[in-house]
Amino acid sequence: AVSVLTLLRLTMQQTYERRAIGASEYKFWQQGFIATAFASGCVWGALSLFLFPETSVLHQAYLTFVLGGVCAGAVSVYAPLPGAFTAFSIPVIVPYAYRVWSMGETEGGLMAALVSVFMLILIRTAGQARKNVKDILDLQVRNAGLTRALHHRATHDSLVDLVNHGEFNRRLERLTKDNRREEDEYSLIFIDLDLFKEVNDTGGHAAGDLILKGVADVLRAQTRSGDTAARVGGDEFALLLDGCPHKRALEIAESVREDIASLTVEYEGGQYSVKASIGVSYGQSGIHNATGMLKAADAACYTAKEDGRNRVCINPASDLFQTTDRFELAQQAAGYSAHP
Repeated sequence: AVSVLTLLRLTMQQTYERRAIGASEYKFWQQGFIATAFASGCVWGALSLFLFPETSVLHQAYLTFVLGGVCAGAVSVYAPLPGAFTAFSIPVIVPYAYRVWSMGETEGGLMAALVSVFMLILIRTAGQARKNVKDILDLQVRNAGLTRALHHRATHDSLVDLVNHGEFNRRLERLTKDNRREEDEYSLIFIDLDLFKEVNDTGGHAAGDLILKGVADVLRAQTRSGDTAARVGGDEFALLLDGCPHKRALEIAESVREDIASLTVEYEGGQYSVKASIGVSYGQSGIHNATGMLKAADAACYTAKEDGRNRVCINPASDLFQTTDRFELAQQAAGYSAHP
C-alpha cells in the first residue's frame, strides 16, 4: 500500500511540475497532495491496529521508534505545505496512542501520553519549518527584485528609462561578434535632436526633459522586444535593430523622424517641439564591427545635419570606417540621403 501511494504521489508531482498551474488550479492540487499525505498516514497507522505486538514490550518499543521515526522524517517533506504534516501525522500517531492506552496499564497510559506530546511537538516543529521556508523564499524574491532593480539602474538612463550608453555599446559589441549568426543583417540608427538647446534656453531644463521623455516614448513605440533603444548622450539617441532588413530599417528611421517632428510638449503655458537628424548604418554579424557601425551611423547623421537637418541619411558599414574620420565619411554618406 505504501508503494502504491508513493507511485501515485510521484506521478502527481511530475504532472504538477510539467503543467503550468494557475492560481485557480492550485487549491485543487494542494488538496490532492494533502489527501495523499493523509492516505499515507493511514497506511502507517494501520501497523498499530493490525500488527500491534500485545505480548512483547520489546516489539512495542520497536514499533514506537518506527512510527516516531516516520513522523520525524516526514517533517521536512510535508512542512512546506500547510496542513500536510498534520494530515499525515495524526492517523499515524493517534491509533498507536489509543492502542497503547487501551491496554489499561500504567506504562501504556504513560507511553500514550508521551507519544501524544511527541506528536504535538512535531506539529509545532513542522509549523516553524514552514515559516522558515517561507521566510527564505521571501528573502530570495526580495533579493532577486533588488538585483534586477540594481542592474536596471546600472544599464538604463534614469530620466527616460532607455538603455544607457555603456549598455548600448555592450549589446552592439555582442551582436557584431556573434560568429554563430554570421551574415545576419542588423541596423544602427543614430538620432541627434535639432535645436534642442533652444528648448532648454527658452523653456528651461524641465521643458527639455519633457521633450527627451517624449522622444523616448517614440522610440519605444518603434522597436520590437529584441531591439534596443538607448539614450547615448544629452540629446542623442540610438536604435539597434537586430535581424532587421536594411529597407525596413530606413522605413523605421523615417517613421521616427516624422513622429519626433510631430511631437509637441506643453510646459508653463509654452509649447515646445524639436526635429531630428538621423543617420542609419547597416551591417552583418561576424563581419562588421561595432566601431565601424558607430562611425558610419554618426557620419550619416552628420550629413543629415549638414544638408539642412530634419532628414534621414544612410551609410552602409564597411572596413573603410575603421580608419576614416567622420568628415570624410560624411562625403561617402552624401549620396544616400533620404529627404522628408
